[in-house]
Parts: sequence; C-alpha cells; structure tokens
Amino acid sequence: MVASAQEQGPEAAGDGRNHLGETTSPYLLQHQYNPVHWYPWGEEAFAAARTQGKPIFLSIGYSTCYWCHVMERECFEDQEVADVLNKDFIAVKVDREERPDVDEIYMTALQLMSRGRGGWPISLFLEPYTLKPIWGATYLSKRDFMHFMSTTKKVWAADEQEVLDRADEVARVISSRLTTLQSPVQVSPEIIETGAATLLSRFDAKLGGFSGRPKFPMPIYSDYLMETSWDNPQVQKAVKKTLDSMLMGGMYDQVGGGFHRYSTDAKWLVPHFEKMLYDNGQLVSTYAKAYELTGEATYAKVIEETLDYVNRELNAPDGGFFSAQDAETNHLEGETYLWREAEIRKVLEDAEMEDEIDFALTLYGVSKGTNFQDPHHPEVPPTNVLYLGDHPVELAKKYGMSYPQYQARVDALDAALLAVRDTRDQPLTDDKIITAWNGIMITGFADAGRILQNDAWIDRAMLAAKFILTEMKLPNGKLLRTWREGKAGADAFLIDYASFIRGLLAIYRANQDQHILSAAIELYDTARELFYVKGQGWFDTEEGKSDLFVRTRALSDGAIPAATSYILDAVISLSEFTGEERFEEDVMGTIDSESQWLSSQPLSVIVAAKNFDRWVKAHPEEYAKEPIDAMQNDSTVKMSCNPDRITLSAGEPSTIFVKLQMDRGWHVNSNEPGNEYTVPLSFTSIDDNLSLEITWPESVKMVSAGESVSVFGDVVTIPIKLIASPKAKGKMSIMARWQSCNEDTCLAQEDLRVPCTIIVE
Repeated sequence: MVASAQEQGPEAAGDGRNHLGETTSPYLLQHQYNPVHWYPWGEEAFAAARTQGKPIFLSIGYSTCYWCHVMERECFEDQEVADVLNKDFIAVKVDREERPDVDEIYMTALQLMSRGRGGWPISLFLEPYTLKPIWGATYLSKRDFMHFMSTTKKVWAADEQEVLDRADEVARVISSRLTTLQSPVQVSPEIIETGAATLLSRFDAKLGGFSGRPKFPMPIYSDYLMETSWDNPQVQKAVKKTLDSMLMGGMYDQVGGGFHRYSTDAKWLVPHFEKMLYDNGQLVSTYAKAYELTGEATYAKVIEETLDYVNRELNAPDGGFFSAQDAETNHLEGETYLWREAEIRKVLEDAEMEDEIDFALTLYGVSKGTNFQDPHHPEVPPTNVLYLGDHPVELAKKYGMSYPQYQARVDALDAALLAVRDTRDQPLTDDKIITAWNGIMITGFADAGRILQNDAWIDRAMLAAKFILTEMKLPNGKLLRTWREGKAGADAFLIDYASFIRGLLAIYRANQDQHILSAAIELYDTARELFYVKGQGWFDTEEGKSDLFVRTRALSDGAIPAATSYILDAVISLSEFTGEERFEEDVMGTIDSESQWLSSQPLSVIVAAKNFDRWVKAHPEEYAKEPIDAMQNDSTVKMSCNPDRITLSAGEPSTIFVKLQMDRGWHVNSNEPGNEYTVPLSFTSIDDNLSLEITWPESVKMVSAGESVSVFGDVVTIPIKLIASPKAKGKMSIMARWQSCNEDTCLAQEDLRVPCTIIVE
C-alpha cells in the first residue's frame, strides 16, 4: 500500500510521489509511488544527507532487472521498511544504464566487500560527506534489509569516525583499481596466442561456451577466436559448437527470434528471460562474422530472425532502438515466452495445422515433458521453454527434407505460435534510447547488411545513426547518454562516443558514405577533447564530475566491452580509412595505456587484445616477439616444468612435473578448495588429442580472507601424465589456472601456459 503524502512526511511530493516522479528513467519511474522517500542521484540528496547527518542508502538497478522487481515488492513497497529507511537514512535510487559511472564505482565497492560477488540490485550504504561506501550487498529480503539497516544505524551512531576511516580505506582501493596509471611496457604479439589458448582451455567441449553454469553468450570470446586464430581447427570447433548450441537452446527465442540475457543452466536451455539491445547487437555481428567464415545457412537465419525481432519489438518510432525487455510478465518470470502442450495443440488446431502438432511437440522438446518451474512461484504448474534437440541441418535430414524445406516448415509453425503469443500480456519494454547501445545495434545491422548483402539492414543502421546525430547531439557537439519521449538525459560518457563512432564506421565500411565518415571523425575529435589525456590514455567520464569521488578508467571487457577497447577499435579504423598520422599516434597511445593489462591478463581486455592483433597485422614492423614466459614475472606464483621439453609417441604415456613456487605469505587454492567462491587449481590441454592424468598432492586447510579453504602453499609439485591419441600430431600446449590468495584477500584468477614444449611425433 502506498502511503498518502501526509503519512510520507514533508519530503514526499504532494501528489503521493516521491522525488523520482520528474525523472526520465523508466526504472526510477517504476519507484515513484513507493512509500520510500527516494531521491535521484544528485546534489539535492547529498545536501539532505549532510544537513541531517544521515548515511545514504544507495540502490542501483535497471528497469528489466528481475531481482530489482522482487526487492521492490518485498522491501520498497512495504510501509514498515519505508518508515525505518525514511527515518534513519537518505534513500537514493540510480538507473545503472543512465549512470554507468556510478554503477562502475559502486559495483567495484560491492565486489571488494563480498569476495568478488556482484549483481543487481546493488544495495549500499554510503557516508554522506564524500559518498564513500560503508557496507554493501545485492538483493536483500525484507528480514535481511531490516537487520542491516539496524546494524548500520547503530555502527554509525556509535563511532562515526571509525566508519569514515573504513570507508576511506575501501575508497582508496577502488580508486587504485579504477584509475591507476601504469607505465607502458612492450606488448608481445605472443599474447594473442596466449589469449586463444586460455579460451580453449575454458571451452566446454560437450555443451559449448566458455564457462559452466550460468552461461552467458559472451560474443567477445567467439569474436576474438574468429579474428585472431581461425586457422586453428580447435578454434573452429569451439566457435561453431558455441554458436550452434546457443541457437538451438532456449536462450534463443525459437518462436520470436532474438537472444535472452543468459542461460541459467549449463545447457543453454532455461534462460533468464530479459532481452537486451546490446546482447543482440553484438551477437548479430558475431553470427555475421561466423557466416562470412563458414557460409552456414543457419547463422544467416539467426541473423534474419534477430534483426526482425529488434525491428518488431525494440524499434523506436523516431528511428533509434529501445533498450530492453523485461524478464517477467505479471510478476512471473518468462510468462510470455512459455508454452504448455495443450496451448500448442490449440494454436495449431485453430490455424488448421493439425498435421503439424506432433512435429511441433517433438521439434521443440515438449513431447519430452516440462522443463521449467518458476523458482519463485512453486504454485504455478511446470511448463516448457522451447528448444531444438539437434542442429537444424541434422533435423532436416531426420525429417527427410532439404534445409530450405525444413526451415519453411518451421517458419510457418513459428508464425502461428507468435501470432497467438503476441496476444498475451507482454513484458515491459524499457523505451529509453541509450547512445552506446544504439551504437552496438547499428554495428550489428551494418555488419549483417555488408556481409549478407542486404541493403535494407544498412539503411536501418543509417536511420538509427541519423536519429542519434539529429536528436541526441547537442549544439556544442556533445552527445547525450539517453533520450526518452523527447526528453534529454545526461551527457554521454566515453562508452557512448566510442560505441556510436564504431557504429558509424561500420556503416561507412558497408556503404562508403563520406558524410558518415566525416560525422565519425568529428565525434572522435570531441571525445578526444573530453576524455583523452596524453600520456595517460582515456577516462570514462569528463573531468570535474563533482558527484564522484573518483574519475574512472575501467579497462575490463564484460557483457559490454570497455570504452577504451571500443575507442581503440574506432581509432584503428579511422587510421585505416584516412591514413592520417594523428590517428596512428592515438592508437599507439591507447595501446600504451593498456599495455600492462594486455601483457599480463589479455583475456580481461580481450576486445583490446583483438584490436591489438589487428594493429600488429597491419604494422608487423612495430612489434618483435617476446618470450611468453616474460609475462609471468609479476605473478605471486612462479611456475616451472621438468622436463621443459618432451617428445611423445601416440599411446605411450609420459610424465611431466609442474612446480609452483609462491611468494612469501601467498598460496593458491587447491584442486578442491571446498569453497564455491574460490577458483580451484587446474590444468587443461587445449587439444582434444592430448589427455592429462593428474596426481594431486595433499592440500592443507586454512582461513583465507575470512573463509575456510584448502590450499597449496610455499612450493608444490604436481605430476601430470600426458597421453597422446593416435590423431595427435605436432606441438601441444597445457594451460594452468589458479587463484592466488593471502590471509586477507584473493587476486583475480590467472591463466598461464605451462612452460613445457610438448611435441607428439
């Protein structure tokens, strides 16, 4: 129940709304009638907190976030919770999609406080003076939230200075992680091979993808392998298996096209049902590249269906693209997309397609029984996520049809199902237009149009680009981050410029429109003035943002690549298209700013690494190969192998001994650390024709970073028996993975090649 304005007190708006009612964000507007006295991020909220001496409760989420909705229903719509929150704190709500800079800082804080765990909603308490974090979590139930509000209030009242000192410590680590300037180092082209080997060591050969459960599409991994290492048969196998598995699974919308956010299981079967513009834009480009390399008709079909979905569901009337669609309908996850056998039967009977019922039930796995139960609503009967049990080409053979015949049959079936599905209640569409995400989708349309020779897709990319240039470019030359219903949002960040410039250059690559190239150059020059510091590199935000305690320069590539990775891609293209020396100088400066990360952890900056490879291929004279072992010097763990060279014969096992020597005070988690949040020590062959039998030494138990874990410390030697199959031939490699920890903290996992030359004769 929403309290009246009188019950809410003087901080509430007179019409029953809190301070979010005048914002443009769909996420913030969802909370405008909460009994919580929400403020948007800004000086009004900060001034209130400082004047009243209250900590800030910061909640960060986005409009299509399922757990954000759950926490709103359980906590923020609850009057008891609101009364405590309003009395003891200043509540601030942030849309992470509008303010990625705020999200970056406080997600980093959350991960520091929770051993790397993160997610949305972010629930953080901040001190009011400089907005540094005190304590944080993600989703909280009402009971937990009430407890943590009580605890935070007591600690703040008991010793405010101690809380401020602790917040200063956390802020220092955040600042170091997000802003540290690193001295340039020579980057060896060998990092490209290391990145590919690391991905192959993570490849799930049975199910596809590069992780266990849950499975994210991570198109940047497939892109990297296709662009840098496609001549490797293991790479071709990994990429095709991954792309095939995704298009067959429930993560792909079999009826309506387009990809859901990720798979909650390892099989790509049950999705988290939200659909994001940036995922679909990247995946279109990925499948287009795969089609260019393989000619697989199924990839062309996925592209066509995904772009049809975007044009149907995320098409803004003014020419841009909307941001996302929700995971839930009527508070039920995926309700719009799920099917029961009786529903499919009725649809096909009504469409006079009775002869197709058995085909449909078998094709989409319904005949095998239900596969989805809403974990939050056990009272709702189980139902079905639709998926393909085999590759479409194999299914065509199974049914005695050519692939075009098979696909025409499936198209007719899907059209009937979609027509009825469209009459159901639909998930919320986040109708704000984000420049960065539009840039990604523009790139997808342009790439697909160029590779599949479809001018209509290139024209659609042009239409969106013209919308951004007309409606979201200010008279001073700056871009906006967001736009909704004619209302401008905040100024753009580097990621917006970088992504949109990439989109413009993808159009130019497709149609050679000189006006588009000129627009890209003009925006690059604006971005350089706002975000580039010579000798330091690119920052994510403009200088002098008063509401942030740190100016970020995040380099890691995630679901959306880092801004620096995208601007490197853009400036390499500008150098290629124009031949101007100034762009070449900026390429070198950008590589220098990322060089330590490129050298030591190329997978974390994989989009930058892919672009580095592109640059090296165009300028081989600039780079000399360095020994790959040089990249291990900064690790707290030194690895050696005895013997360091071995020749195998097929079927005749041989053993190597890998030694890990830890710096004083450091250890690595064992192969079975006994804690789900730690990374176990592992060794993986990157070639299917070389198998490993590992004899693990005895580990020891200790308390590390506050949790019990089994570890190897000081020096440990691991015997590894190598067995080559009859198909094995030539040079083989083994990758090691570990996580180094001390008593206080754990570092990010490391993936390094075992320094042993293995030859199979």
